[in-house]
Amino acid sequence: MPITITLTDTLVAKLQEKAELQRLSVEEAALHILSTGLEIDEKYPTPEDVVARIQATLPHSVALQTPAHSLAEALRNAPIDPEFDLDTWQKEWDAVEAEMKALTETKNQSEGRG
Repeated sequence: MPITITLTDTLVAKLQEKAELQRLSVEEAALHILSTGLEIDEKYPTPEDVVARIQATLPHSVALQTPAHSLAEALRNAPIDPEFDLDTWQKEWDAVEAEMKALTETKNQSEGRG
């Protein structure tokens, strides 16, 4: 719910100062001050909490299907693509990995981790 509050210049300056010190936007700093002042803890779940909740959820039986065949067998018996060249693919993948490594090194150097 949006709320508009008119603040004095002094309060705005203090709020901006506090936001800069905490590296927050002015809105985030104001929300933090209000939440703290009203003793409201809006804790967002961690990724671990979300995963735990998902794992604790029982699967819906309609969504589950019993496999008709073995995946391993299907992969072993997959049709061969006559246009696929493993050597060419490997060279292209090596180029991709080299580019990723170069980008990572460049980023690390620019961030002083080089």
